[in-house]
Amino acid sequence: MKPYSQDLRKRIVAARQAGESAEELAKRFQVSKRSVERYFGLQVQCGSLQPRQIGGYRRSRLERHEETLRGWIAQQNDLTLAELQERCRKQLRVKIGLNALWKRLEHLGLNFKKNRGRRRAAAR
Repeated sequence: MKPYSQDLRKRIVAARQAGESAEELAKRFQVSKRSVERYFGLQVQCGSLQPRQIGGYRRSRLERHEETLRGWIAQQNDLTLAELQERCRKQLRVKIGLNALWKRLEHLGLNFKKNRGRRRAAAR
């Protein structure tokens, strides 16, 4: 979905500054009331109506801590994701989700090696 044009955003903010309500503007410009409020708030806070980037690569919060992660796993290779997540929160002061942590470990080549002790019970 593409962001609304700068021209439309400017017209909405100008009309809002002139005293029209957000509901009236939403109906007139066929946008949501929340969009009207958001554009007005952006203009007041930032002085700009530029849209944020949509999509693209987001850098990992653990990008700067690769050596630390490698060290933890080298010392204790049976750490669970939850344990690693807790260490990241306490020692690195980085709050990260389990999926993001898993992807970062996979990117670094630090994944689980399956062995016979972890296999499911199978019929003989």
